[in-house]
Amino acid sequence: MTIAFPSVTGTGSNVTATGFVLNELIREAFDVIGVGSEGEPINADMYRRGKMSAQLMTQSWNAMDDLWRRTQRTITPVINQAAYVLSPKPMRVLSARRKQLSGGYETPMTEWSRQEYLDMPNKLSSPSTPVNFYYDPQRETGTLYLWPAPSSAVYSQISVIVDELRPMFIMDDSNDTLDMPPEWQETFVMNLAKRLKLKYPVNDPGLDAKVDELADALFARLKAWDNEPASIYLQPDNWGAPWR
Repeated sequence: MTIAFPSVTGTGSNVTATGFVLNELIREAFDVIGVGSEGEPINADMYRRGKMSAQLMTQSWNAMDDLWRRTQRTITPVINQAAYVLSPKPMRVLSARRKQLSGGYETPMTEWSRQEYLDMPNKLSSPSTPVNFYYDPQRETGTLYLWPAPSSAVYSQISVIVDELRPMFIMDDSNDTLDMPPEWQETFVMNLAKRLKLKYPVNDPGLDAKVDELADALFARLKAWDNEPASIYLQPDNWGAPWR
């Protein structure tokens, strides 16, 4: 798959990025550690082992907070209903906002911890305007809880916009492409090669160390890049509250 970007100003040329498929990424990772680099075939079992390592690594990387995996969804409230199953299940809910359908005014909601939500005695008995939320990420499902539950006077007047961290697509078919920006492909290959070394040891100590060094350096550089450049502002507590 080739992704075409806008023309570069002043040159009229196009910048393109190629998305390699799973089998190509696996072959490149084997090539990095010297397996298959001299034309010897990579058999089906080696591809199977490489795919398993790629899938496990992707699942581990799901626990990272990547800017390009942040997305939004809209929830339609139901009268006196506190729990809303989110499918597909997000890794995390980063924030939530209550939106007035008339006028579009949005109000940030306050996130609660699990204990804070469980400690509330009136989860359904006093429906009103939701002002707090709690996200419960279980193994198979994720459930968003609103407090208080929407009342009959409120539910049809609002929606809840959830900002969440979505999971990455796990490559399974040989022609699946990486669910990451193009600049992550080399980092993915080098870190896959680093894992494959545990199954196919590298006899050259210099190459062995170089693979680890480059894999770690590429990963650190992209994670440093994958941050919002916006400023953070801090100020003292105007009320003079003591430290906790």
